[in-house]
Amino acid sequence: MSISAQTVKPGQIYTVLIEKLTHGGAGLSHIEGIPIFIPDTIPGQQVEVVLTKNKESYFEGKVQKVLRKAKDEVMPRCSHFHDCGGCVWQNLPYNKQIDYKEDIVRETLAHLTPIPEADRKNLPGRVLRIIPSPQVFHYRNKLEMSFGYETMRHEDKNGRRIYFDENPTIGFHQPGQWSTVLPITDCHLYDEQIGMLLSSVRRFMEETKLPVYNPKTQKGMLRNLLLRRGVQTGEQMICFLVHARKKDLEPLFQHFMRHFGGRPNLASLLVVEHMGLNDKPEHPKVHTLIGKPYITERLFDLQFEISPFSFFQTNTLAAEKLYRAVGDAADLSLRDTLLDVYCGMGTIGQYLARFCNKVVGIESHPSAIEDALKSAGKNKIGNISFYKGRAEQVLKDQLRAGAKYQFDVIVVDPPRAGLHPKALEAVIEHGAKKIVYVSCNTATLVRDLGGLLKGGYEVRTVQPVDLFPHTAHIESVTLLQKK
Repeated sequence: MSISAQTVKPGQIYTVLIEKLTHGGAGLSHIEGIPIFIPDTIPGQQVEVVLTKNKESYFEGKVQKVLRKAKDEVMPRCSHFHDCGGCVWQNLPYNKQIDYKEDIVRETLAHLTPIPEADRKNLPGRVLRIIPSPQVFHYRNKLEMSFGYETMRHEDKNGRRIYFDENPTIGFHQPGQWSTVLPITDCHLYDEQIGMLLSSVRRFMEETKLPVYNPKTQKGMLRNLLLRRGVQTGEQMICFLVHARKKDLEPLFQHFMRHFGGRPNLASLLVVEHMGLNDKPEHPKVHTLIGKPYITERLFDLQFEISPFSFFQTNTLAAEKLYRAVGDAADLSLRDTLLDVYCGMGTIGQYLARFCNKVVGIESHPSAIEDALKSAGKNKIGNISFYKGRAEQVLKDQLRAGAKYQFDVIVVDPPRAGLHPKALEAVIEHGAKKIVYVSCNTATLVRDLGGLLKGGYEVRTVQPVDLFPHTAHIESVTLLQKK
């Protein structure tokens, strides 16, 4: 059947061959030249797909059935693979996953960097061979899960909706289903010791019968679970986020301590009051029942105290490879002054401090600054300081170009949204000889590269690093040099 963009409409069903993977993890196919992005597919599969959304220049589709498997396809290790949404490529061999990630970085640079096409064509050649994760399975040092109900039905009586909570459980919310929870008995991404902690939490649920939280009625107690493990230290944390005040919790604290007390390597048992509507508490009140309100983890020879809501790379061993890549790109001398923008708890800056004269970090989250100051003191790093505030504001006021410091190298490690436009302008104004851009989102990286290239810099190298096997997430370290 001959088709055109005018005849292709949502709701239509086609048989297509998946050609390659794209940024975000979806497979790509074409119908008469029209791009179709199809999640949950891999190259080489022939699938029956229903078109779901018309995005003008492309369509989105949803797999109805896989008609033919890909040549490289393997059996996923996890029984939840097709339901949970946490992994997208567990049915691909790992060597193929990282090859595709490397290709995605090259293609995104080549097609989406907002600079003239003649300049873009040179960018893919700057991409280095991807650095794989040291662990392919069981690499996550942190697990976040939700308490909830596997199913939830309701009846409408006298103008009121009554919900019937059924099958309390713990697991993950499936994509687009925030009111129910998919029970997870096993996950092959998180640390095996964390799996043992989760089994203990399940026994605790069965023993205590404490009510789990219902987001529809905003009733129930057990709301979220956070488990952490120091891969290098062995220290473990169990943190319950509960929908209750301290006066209601105190009689229950003995249940928590009796069940988990005496567990080997349990350095921290916490209960956190969470009465808000958002998934994460804005002003958490933390009660430490056993041990301390944090665990300790090591990166290289450095120690860091990780509290429940600290941002710390979830793949410890791969994080060391990422930071080495940052150090290689920066190529610091002992005369250099380094600016670390979006520094978080200061892990990158503290690692690089040994290679330069001075490190200055900027971070907006007060708790991260507190963590950074504590760890810098514990690690006896005397040549680092921190500024608290939004990057664009601190760069405009306290650290404006030509004021207190002349930065030789600037490292930026922004969130997925990328650099704030004013922070980007301020970084360029400083005129550092090198900028090292650490990215967790290739789409916003190339957007920001457009500004940096127009601001007088050129891309020297782009080093992809895989911190998240079986997912579509790609980290990269880009070195830009002043022309």
